[in-house]
Amino acid sequence: MKQLYPSINKNNVKSSLSILSLFICLGITAQTTSIPDQNFEQALIDLGIDSDQSVNGQVLTSDIASVLSLDLSNENITDLSGIEDFESLEILDVSDAVLDVILDLSQVDSLEELYMNSGGDAITLNVEEVILTNNPSLQVIQAIDVWKLDKINLKGSDTQLNNLLVNVEKYGEGSGSSVCFEVTDPLNAQNQQGVYSNWSISGNSNFSDDCNLEVNDFKNIDVALYPNPVQNTFQIISSEKIKWVNVLTISGKQVAHFGSQQDYDISQLPTGIYFVKIESSVGESVQRIFKR
Repeated sequence: MKQLYPSINKNNVKSSLSILSLFICLGITAQTTSIPDQNFEQALIDLGIDSDQSVNGQVLTSDIASVLSLDLSNENITDLSGIEDFESLEILDVSDAVLDVILDLSQVDSLEELYMNSGGDAITLNVEEVILTNNPSLQVIQAIDVWKLDKINLKGSDTQLNNLLVNVEKYGEGSGSSVCFEVTDPLNAQNQQGVYSNWSISGNSNFSDDCNLEVNDFKNIDVALYPNPVQNTFQIISSEKIKWVNVLTISGKQVAHFGSQQDYDISQLPTGIYFVKIESSVGESVQRIFKR
């Protein structure tokens, strides 16, 4: 008996397989960049950068690779993860964009100008530290009236920055506090010598090779910290109103951060010696403690 099977056109099969292979290859090669902050991704959509026009936690890397200027001012963004793939970015504006305590832009090595101004309201910009350690093209840093800002780390980039214009002026409540610039050669930077001779900085500032262990403000405030040694929590007594408390390892790494409160819990930290950096509106103090 003759069996009946549909005839198969081998050319059609080959054509279909080729098209399928093409789609698979496109799917594999279309690289994406993770953008976990929904407000950041929405801003990229609003700016016409995110081509899929949907908040899905990612953008095509090709969408952002050629962006030269990015204005994120007045956006409620706390996490800039994904900024590292803006490989052509030259100008970034994050003024009044909230952000987190540490703004790390060291992976954006094409960056030339950074604007992160605040209206003087600490709520609008929470940045305390900016990391710019691998940004050899940097020319402008403008961070006006950012009350919480106390450190800009340029160590590594600084030796390649022949011309740098900086404005870190603070007004109102934050007017007494200074910004520490972490650099390779603080003495030359302070005296505007060598590579630092064409640097121009407006606002209260100082230079150090390790800002985490510096007392930067104009006044060393009197405080008492107890108990010391500490097992779980400690308290701080001062006639000044405490704003921020940072706990640092002896190598200068920040391991805990607090606002003003009654008890400071460091029970999660390993046994050892730590520095406690206490900041008020008029000055700072660094205390040494032992954690049991």
